[in-house]
Amino acid sequence: MRNEVKEEVKDEKFIELEKKVFKLVCNLGCEIIKQVLEKQDEKLMKERNKKEYRHKGYRINTIKTIMGEVEYKRAIYIKDKKTVYLLDETIKIETIGKISSNLAEMILKTVVNTVSYRKGANDVKNLTNETISHQTIQQLVWKIGEKIEAKENEEIKFMKQGKLVQGTKQVPALFEEADGIWINLQGKDRKEAKEKYKKQCEKKNQEYNPKRKMKTELKLHITYEGWKKDSTRSELVNKTIIAGMMTPQRLGKLRNARVYQKYDETSIEVRANNGDGAKWISTSATDDTICQKDSFHIQQEIMRDIKEEKYRDELIQIIKEKRYNEVQGYIENLKSELGGEKKVVDKLKTLQSYLKTGLPRYQDILEEQGRKMPEPPKDIEYKDMGTMESQIFTVLKVRLCSGRKAFLKLGANYLSKICAIYHENNGEIKIEKIESNIPIDNSIEEWIKEIEENVKKNRKMHRVDRKELEEYNYAQGRVIEKTEEMKKIIKLLEPTALMYR
Repeated sequence: MRNEVKEEVKDEKFIELEKKVFKLVCNLGCEIIKQVLEKQDEKLMKERNKKEYRHKGYRINTIKTIMGEVEYKRAIYIKDKKTVYLLDETIKIETIGKISSNLAEMILKTVVNTVSYRKGANDVKNLTNETISHQTIQQLVWKIGEKIEAKENEEIKFMKQGKLVQGTKQVPALFEEADGIWINLQGKDRKEAKEKYKKQCEKKNQEYNPKRKMKTELKLHITYEGWKKDSTRSELVNKTIIAGMMTPQRLGKLRNARVYQKYDETSIEVRANNGDGAKWISTSATDDTICQKDSFHIQQEIMRDIKEEKYRDELIQIIKEKRYNEVQGYIENLKSELGGEKKVVDKLKTLQSYLKTGLPRYQDILEEQGRKMPEPPKDIEYKDMGTMESQIFTVLKVRLCSGRKAFLKLGANYLSKICAIYHENNGEIKIEKIESNIPIDNSIEEWIKEIEENVKKNRKMHRVDRKELEEYNYAQGRVIEKTEEMKKIIKLLEPTALMYR
């Protein structure tokens, strides 16, 4: 081995030397893994219960790992007419298809941080001793995305059934922010959207634009406990991120399930929601949540509808000074101040409608209600909300909107969920956690089952007791019949009148 290395590295530049040594060590690692697996399989074969596990030969298996492909043989057994691999069951070989969990996790983390599946495949090739095609990476994203969505469905189902285990963490306040991004569609989804748009144009007698881009919205929802105290980065504490294409009702149910599993909800005194004013954001909020419009979107709408800088600045200042009751009147006066042209007036009406609600901050509303903001926990502070633009850029926009990208709906949905897990867990994606079962509370079902078993048991005992009583009464009747007095009475009466049968 040493002589081989000497021959390989002779007169090489360091960069090439590094690559060759890396590949050599990875190949050695694959060989070691192969030998370990086959030795373990041989041991299991000798120690197995031969009556229970019938040996049916060997089969070659291949696993793609971060060190390269590991090809090894393993014994096949038949148990209860089913094929069994004792090696897989014993050492828990976890794969997604032929890809090891370690490699799968690395691929997913790479996918989140690259601009495309092709670039991700190239990065994986450079960082490992394994070559993965971009189609394989896309298939992996879909498989993991399906698992995540299936787990979300279970959370919602168990929440409805009252089976989720309630969290115990106590927090005085919980903050929520939500927003969405629009992504370009491709393939069959683009064709369907185009047909729908064409029909809408015909129905409304509008001009059809064949070059119009077909888009759909990806939603992002973040729940957090506050801001890290004295942090220069306004770091959020304990983020819970939900992403994907879903209805407001589904988003609300999933959010409720996540909050229920994490917190003791009776401890939450204040819940506040910050968004751009979209109807789906307020629809998904709970009844006791204080809703406000995001400051960035308020300023953005003002900049869009008022072109004159002087009037824009004045209106923004009015809002900053919390003189909310003056906003509508100020915009109304602008209609005549700016000449009363229809185009200008229409824009100002749009601005009036947008600023009609959601201007007071959650602190203002608490003050109106005669309530105070509770004391934050240690190392946490409470601030003005408004982190959503940063979050949506980091979690979704960088990956799904940079360049001229287009997606199928399912593909974008699954990729967004993987991005959410990555950013919620500080750059970690654990397949084991994704595939783990949701803890559920079966205490009510067990209690009901116990009652049903007791009822069945009591019914059975009742039947036994009744039978014994009937047999006793019958026996007593036969004894009475044999007495001298009874014999005399029977002669005078019908025999069946006093018989116990």
